[in-house]
Amino acid sequence: MKSWLVIIASLIFSLVQLFAQEIECDVAINTQQLPAEARENLNDFAQQVKQYINSYQWTKEGLGGEKIKCSIDISFQGSPKDNHYVAQAFIGSKRQIYKSDHNTAVLRVLDDKWDFDYFRYQPLSHNDFRFDPLLSFLDFYIYLILGCDFDTYGVADGTTYFQKAMEIVNKARGSSGTGWEFSSQSTYQRGQFVDELLNPKFRDLREAVYRYHYKGLDLLYKDPNKAKKNIFSALEKIRKLQKKINQRSLAMRIFFDTKYLEIAETFLDEPDRTIYLKLAKIDPAHQKSYEEYSLKVR
Repeated sequence: MKSWLVIIASLIFSLVQLFAQEIECDVAINTQQLPAEARENLNDFAQQVKQYINSYQWTKEGLGGEKIKCSIDISFQGSPKDNHYVAQAFIGSKRQIYKSDHNTAVLRVLDDKWDFDYFRYQPLSHNDFRFDPLLSFLDFYIYLILGCDFDTYGVADGTTYFQKAMEIVNKARGSSGTGWEFSSQSTYQRGQFVDELLNPKFRDLREAVYRYHYKGLDLLYKDPNKAKKNIFSALEKIRKLQKKINQRSLAMRIFFDTKYLEIAETFLDEPDRTIYLKLAKIDPAHQKSYEEYSLKVR
């Protein structure tokens, strides 16, 4: 009887674990700039963070067995006191293009303002109701990754997760953690990014993100011409929004920083090379890349 109970308990645990694993995150760390003792304290850090992210159930919807793939590359910049670290992190996520062997990058962000305490072997447990400089940072980016991914499948479908990310920003205000404040001195701000994504003024951007992915990239296998038209119209929608709001947008900048090479590659077969002049007007920050691609032949 006991053996059957053990088997049943194991099956239940396996099912729970299977359902919980919506995220498949690779975690890498670079500790070269740290003194030996500070490095030693981080021996289990990458594995602990990976376990924390990958074993938690982040959504209620379930993803039908699919996993959102992402990566966090953490570069430690210093350890000003025992068990306290200053770091920067590169966060990236991707999803598969429908009926394709290729993936598309959904989010690519470099966050260079992160500091936290870490003690070797400390348990990492999720808690939405408290602010923690280490775990709230991770939670913020997982919710951001989820929101961005959901937005590629339906217009503004990621709102619930952006709201959760904003809740973390609000909890962080007045805390000892860095990088949460709104400041004109920084080119990247967590709070500004998610605030724009939730602002009705930027609704057109989120509609463009959906059109770019779901009606563009995901349609390439079936109707490449229509898919490219949808991709270009999505980019035009962003250009018109930029002109309308007449202000610098962090969310738009991150979109194009993530996508510009993919955009350039997508139109490489176009016989009319003036398409790259149009792309450069839409995304002037990457004009040089579009000019280079206009001279390429597949």
